[in-house]
Amino acid sequence: MIEDSLRKLAEEGRLDKPIVLWGVKGMTPEIISWLRTNGYGEKLLFIVDNFKYTFCQQCQGLPVYEPGKLKELQEGSVAAMFAVGKNHVNIRKQLEAYGIGEIYNLVNLSEGKVLASCGLPYHFENRSKGKKYLCYILAGYDPALWDSTLARVEAFQSSSVDYCLVSSGKYVAYLDEMARRNGWSYLYTETNQVCFIQNMAITLHPHAEYIFKIDEDMFIGRGFFGRMIEEYHRIEREGDYKIGFVVPVIPLNCTGYVSYLRISGNKGAYEQRFGRAYRCDFSAVFNVAETAEFLWDTMETFDGMAEKFQENHGYQILGSYFNIGCILFSRSRWLMMGKWPEKPGESGMGTDEAYIYQDNIENSLAIYEVQGVLAGHLAFGHQKGRMMEYYQEHPEKFRIT
Repeated sequence: MIEDSLRKLAEEGRLDKPIVLWGVKGMTPEIISWLRTNGYGEKLLFIVDNFKYTFCQQCQGLPVYEPGKLKELQEGSVAAMFAVGKNHVNIRKQLEAYGIGEIYNLVNLSEGKVLASCGLPYHFENRSKGKKYLCYILAGYDPALWDSTLARVEAFQSSSVDYCLVSSGKYVAYLDEMARRNGWSYLYTETNQVCFIQNMAITLHPHAEYIFKIDEDMFIGRGFFGRMIEEYHRIEREGDYKIGFVVPVIPLNCTGYVSYLRISGNKGAYEQRFGRAYRCDFSAVFNVAETAEFLWDTMETFDGMAEKFQENHGYQILGSYFNIGCILFSRSRWLMMGKWPEKPGESGMGTDEAYIYQDNIENSLAIYEVQGVLAGHLAFGHQKGRMMEYYQEHPEKFRIT
């Protein structure tokens, strides 16, 4: 089958470009051998593999690299091929995300493109400074919180990070002015598609290797960006698993709330009132409205608690679903999953969360939680009405100090 596919590509003149192979797999030596025997050996450039490059630097004399090597190639200059039945969609979407146009699955040559693109019009005020780190903030629908949430990003921004305010489906003059005042970029679309606009935010900042994704209802504290970056790179050096994404401790989060209760010393009080604190989306923290108020009541002020958390050290691996209101990930990880999944005709709300979690599982990637950084989340949707009243009644708790 493999030789038949290679012969067909040769007859159609599709092996005239330089060739990249995917994966150090059982059939890779067979592919290399056929290409060399039939006069295409000089077309072979290298092999890329997500994981095996760490212990296999060459195969049949060809160097093996991580997929980031593909960024060095001029778009449209090469053909890529692989020969697998299982995981073929994941391989193809990653190669497509890297801009490879000619991709051949030698097990099934009729296989077509898998990545969808909404191709929506967008408006971008570009004030990027070409930083290594990017923070994009999804905003536009919770203006009552901006005097604390967005104001915190403004107060605690880092000079090593590019910032971009992002509003999906609407133009917001307040966000435009805030971005201008701070020298941040502003990106908006007239059609609401959150996966498309997130992909555009990253694409429009090509120098960013690491990316913060933050929702507009998240509270951050002093030193947030520097500590998260520092801990991310420590995990890169030390972690037992490759990174899916890195998160702070978030009290109102179906997984992070257990860490918060343990570290803050409130686990017993919580369990006495709401039952066992499990890390899962069917726990009381999501399903019972009063849990949000309970968690915020454990803090005299957010800044005071965030400062205490900075005394903590280390990280832990989270083994369940995570609400992705505040995460840090790498560009290579974004490309590995084929970018955020754009589905024309859909808003993309919630799709990004389910997608990255499933991709973590399929690629054995871990969620790492930094124990020394706290971020706040006011409420889940069904708790919002009650918690907005709470927010207005307790301004001292949320005020920047």
